[in-house]
Amino acid sequence: MNGTIRFSLTLLFAAFAGVSSAQAQEKVRFAFIAQIHQASMMLMQENAKKCGVDIEVTPLRRYADSQLALNTNQVDMAVMGYVNIGLMEEKGFRDYKVVGGVFTGGQGMTLRNGVTVKSWKDLEGKTLGTAPNSYAELLFKSSAKLGGADISKIKTVSFAAGGPPAIAALRDGQIDGFVLWEPNNADASVNKVGYYASLDIGDNPTKHINGALLANSAFIKSNPKAVACVVKALVESTNALNANAARYADVAQKGTGATAAVVAESIPRGKLDYRLYQKEAKALLKMISEAGITKVDTSPVVDQVFDYSFLIDATGRNKRDLGGE
Repeated sequence: MNGTIRFSLTLLFAAFAGVSSAQAQEKVRFAFIAQIHQASMMLMQENAKKCGVDIEVTPLRRYADSQLALNTNQVDMAVMGYVNIGLMEEKGFRDYKVVGGVFTGGQGMTLRNGVTVKSWKDLEGKTLGTAPNSYAELLFKSSAKLGGADISKIKTVSFAAGGPPAIAALRDGQIDGFVLWEPNNADASVNKVGYYASLDIGDNPTKHINGALLANSAFIKSNPKAVACVVKALVESTNALNANAARYADVAQKGTGATAAVVAESIPRGKLDYRLYQKEAKALLKMISEAGITKVDTSPVVDQVFDYSFLIDATGRNKRDLGGE
């Protein structure tokens, strides 16, 4: 986490602390990624305190970091990609439940001005920047392979966290494009060094599902009221920002340090969404298996780890309305 983002988040959370921590009855160690389409997470402390929970926030850089934090009991709840369900299952880690969605979309492919790509196969011979083992890279490789491209003919260059190095490489012609998350893509577009590709890495049966909220199983068992409170805060935070575009932009800008122009370009590329997409999650895990990213099809685990009970209680809606089958 760079100093700018950490400083921005510190100011943001301090500004939103409307209820004293002394009123909090339980503590939840919570991790998320400081991204524009996780702006709802930046309101979680404020809203969780209303129902008696003190959220101890750990902002991270990648889903892989969130997965590691949850797997090693450094946090009780974490935001990570739906794709991490398959990755954790293959590693034998099953001590968790998925208790809500966070957002869809929010990542994609950007191409350097002058580079023309109309099909996945057109990417062969091109050089793309990616964040190794990130959800964006995994989804890109799956979609490209299923779209007929020979992945071995697409050169990739590592940009672990995107940012200025990726933008500079694109501008200087070192790469033909990159596959990253917002606001990297918006940054390139706003600064006119690249454009959004017509190829959509989420244009498949997954319907661009992206972030989900997971909780440690043992923590759920010992602290069900705290988990229920956090999910309630998730719903409240999501609804608040979806209903107020100006507040959404303000929270996202303060929480990430991105410019107003970049935030405005980024926001339409994803959607804050607490629903938990069961059918699409199975399609995603099956797809990454077919693409060879996981050795086995882990999609059956979705029915075992998706827990809709907290979302149902928080919203009063039924499982099907909340994305379930």
